[in-house]
Amino acid sequence: MKVRKWLSALLAVALLVSMLVVPSASAAGNSAFTDITDPDQANAAEMLRLLGVVNGTGGGAFRPQGTLTRSEFCKMTVEIMGRGDEEPAQRSRTIFTDVSSTHWARGYINLAASITVGGSSGGDGESATAGTRLIMGVGDGTFQPDRVITCGEAVTILMRVLGYSDGDVAGGLNWYDGYMGLAGSAGLLDKLNLTGASTISRGQAAILFYNLLFAKTKGSDSLYLTGLGCKVEDGGILLDVNATLAGSNTAVKTTTGTYKTDRAGLDERLEGMQGDVVLDKNDKLLAFQPKENITSRAVNVAEWAYNEARLTGGETLELPPQTTVYQDGEKKVYEELWQDLKPGTPATFYYTAEGKVDYVFLRSASASDTAMVARSVPSGNPFTALAKGESNYQIYKNRMPATVNDIRQYDVATYDSGAKVMNISDLRLTGMYENVYPNTDTPAKIWVMGVELPVLPCAVEDLRNFKIGDTLTLLLTNDGKVAGAVTTAAAKGNAVGYVKEINAENGEATVQLLDSVLGEVKGKTAYRNDSATKMLGELVTVSSYKLGQISLTRLTGGSSSGVTGKLEVAARTLGGVALADNAAVYEKVGSSKLQPVKYSQITASSVPASKILYAGKDYAGRYNVLVLDDVTGDLYTYGFMSKGTMETSSSMGPIINSTVIVTTSDKSGESKLELVGGVEVPRNAVGGVVASLNTLKDGPAKIAGYVFLKEQDGVRRSAFDMKAKTVTTTDMVLPISDNVVCYNKTTKQWFTAEDPMDALNQARAFSDNITIYYDRTPEDGGKVRVVVVQ
Repeated sequence: MKVRKWLSALLAVALLVSMLVVPSASAAGNSAFTDITDPDQANAAEMLRLLGVVNGTGGGAFRPQGTLTRSEFCKMTVEIMGRGDEEPAQRSRTIFTDVSSTHWARGYINLAASITVGGSSGGDGESATAGTRLIMGVGDGTFQPDRVITCGEAVTILMRVLGYSDGDVAGGLNWYDGYMGLAGSAGLLDKLNLTGASTISRGQAAILFYNLLFAKTKGSDSLYLTGLGCKVEDGGILLDVNATLAGSNTAVKTTTGTYKTDRAGLDERLEGMQGDVVLDKNDKLLAFQPKENITSRAVNVAEWAYNEARLTGGETLELPPQTTVYQDGEKKVYEELWQDLKPGTPATFYYTAEGKVDYVFLRSASASDTAMVARSVPSGNPFTALAKGESNYQIYKNRMPATVNDIRQYDVATYDSGAKVMNISDLRLTGMYENVYPNTDTPAKIWVMGVELPVLPCAVEDLRNFKIGDTLTLLLTNDGKVAGAVTTAAAKGNAVGYVKEINAENGEATVQLLDSVLGEVKGKTAYRNDSATKMLGELVTVSSYKLGQISLTRLTGGSSSGVTGKLEVAARTLGGVALADNAAVYEKVGSSKLQPVKYSQITASSVPASKILYAGKDYAGRYNVLVLDDVTGDLYTYGFMSKGTMETSSSMGPIINSTVIVTTSDKSGESKLELVGGVEVPRNAVGGVVASLNTLKDGPAKIAGYVFLKEQDGVRRSAFDMKAKTVTTTDMVLPISDNVVCYNKTTKQWFTAEDPMDALNQARAFSDNITIYYDRTPEDGGKVRVVVVQ
């Protein structure tokens, strides 16, 4: 008789190595009643409020610890039966001598006493039997309406609502024992630990009525709530508990639709779960019911790769490219977005019964207008108030697992109640206070170095201490909101970026900041002519002390990076110092654009200090930013090289420039890249080039770097290990580049596919006579870049 446990029940799921993301009993604990702390009672009371069964005691209160009288329980029973409109007609009757004409519940008590269940009208030779009244007095003509109701009395009434009568229950020591036993089997007593003689509180009564809604009526497989016009439907996957829908202030979005709701809110931790939606007679959402036995795992990903995810701590999870990913309320494919995912992205993996990844849900950090700043050197956790009494939360600093000991002065914290994560940031930006909206007394947005930044309420008082034109340091949340402001003497900015553009004549520069939430900053610099040109592509710290101007301090491009020791790739140490799990790795070749690369792209066993242009440390002394000098080889475009020329204009007339052309393949077919540079290209050369940020005036880019590939012919298809992505020759084992290009010398066409490995398999299937081209030895990080078959 017992139905699936509801949202407030503990879900029985399997563990997969780490903690599962399964809401506890508090999963649906949001309620319009502000004085309910028990999550089960909050969920039950909210459901009853939506159905019009309860409305609290006024002022948003429910008084869950308060007692419930027999008359109050009668009213709730009549309302949950949908018969409240019949009550006025019963007020003039006298059934019980102690329920006078002035008693507020007289109509409800009389109506309940008039309703019978069970019984029969006779026929076919059988005698008629009397039914059982929904409520009865105490045996002396009275009802005792203001006495506190007991659990046995309440359960008896609700079992009669389900259609059971005295003839359906066994006897017992107490008159209510039979009903109590039947109620236990029906699930009516779930989440309650009461005896028949126990008095019940208002909160406990709410759970009783809540359980009634999901109990089956006598002799039926239908839930009681369906008799009220409600229905339960497949809700797919819950995507957003704070969705928008025309004509509704609040809505909930799932993969099966977007539903209007009058709920005070669903718990954000339900997002990503599969379940059913419970709808009222107007198709408004009453609740979301998670399915049982769904296995999931919450993780923090240090690095996303094409077919796997590396977690903080070093564990690797297989992640097929075609895996469904839900991000920002939309269904996507992992293959299409993995390169744009950032370290520290909160993710939940959901698994099939066979243990395979079914889908991944990417939780967006809750946007919060509430933040706090550690104003002094902390002793303990200065941000506990953000959690509002919750204690079993995780701490992340700069998107990495952290502890209270990692909190520093002027750190900023926000709290994601859905994920139960305290997010701490030490991001700071120093610059001139350029502009404000709407005014300096109530700033909602400010501008520094041309960057527009939203201002949180907690920063308003700080900003009132500064005026337009002052230099200040902004204390920012992880998502780039201003949580505080201090003088530059108190704290300095730590924004780092690379010079994306610079005008050699006037020094006007654009710096792309590495923290993407800040975007680009622009302004005039002190660099001109050759010194400006040399700044292009370099890593810099940036600040501003004058309107329209920015100050750049170069971190790369000097005679020495200041790095000592080698990067031991497998050990993840540099000069014996550990790398942070979420260390950001960038690479450039000469004057090329600085580009992010995955740590897994470094296939050399070690990298010497001479190939590390910059290494920055975080608050804990771990290296969290590396800039490499042509280490992975993955910035090049590889293919068949040839020489060319290109005419460009100048004040002296046309100029003929030498160029290098690389003919290669993209997913759709042959493509060409032509860069300006006087490189001597041998006949039939196979190699690669990298574009410089330097360009001819109104013309193409110059060459930042080039490489000619080494050839190994006579390779058989059996030498390829496609699972390990390696090729074994007579004297070495070479990794295969994730972007390998494959050419058919017989048909003079490129093999194409969405996945380069599929193109490689096409090439292997065509011929067992294979030539591979690679850039370096495996020890130096070389990979197979081009494959030719004939």
